[in-house]
Amino acid sequence: MIIQKLPMLLALGVTVLLMTGCADRIGMAEQAMADIRNQPAKPIDPPPKAELVEDFVYSASAQRSPFLPPSLVNTQGPSTSIDGVRPDITRVKEPLEQYELSQLVFRGVVVSPEGQRYALIQRPDGSVASVKVGDYLGVNDGRIVEITPTQINLIEIVPDSRAGFVEKPQSLVSPIS
Repeated sequence: MIIQKLPMLLALGVTVLLMTGCADRIGMAEQAMADIRNQPAKPIDPPPKAELVEDFVYSASAQRSPFLPPSLVNTQGPSTSIDGVRPDITRVKEPLEQYELSQLVFRGVVVSPEGQRYALIQRPDGSVASVKVGDYLGVNDGRIVEITPTQINLIEIVPDSRAGFVEKPQSLVSPIS
């Protein structure tokens, strides 16, 4: 009878030994974590001091760009951003200049008793603003040059392919026309 139960006793003994080994490793891990928690906190190193970097003045800006091949330098001519068209960076931006033209909707025209035309522009949030000839719209310094019953014509100042700027006509058309 003992011989018949021997495999069962052997399996039980192995299981008890394995469980004892697992409990021992878990206990060791818990003890190690308790030791780490009981250690005093180490001080944090202060951040490194910022080094002062000396200003560099680039004095070769009037010379040929080393990034353009000589064949393009001759065809490029003088830079259009120096003598040509460029945005007025000192001008105070108007409220509708924070939106792309595609975000604005031309809703109609109102004429004042003096004959001045005002265009009604709907912002993306649904509010409506009035503008007149000479006001600015869009992110590319778009100056309004004409207001008709069906559209607003403006001139934008956009970057060209040679690091300068060009004037580009643009229109904001009424969706009802």
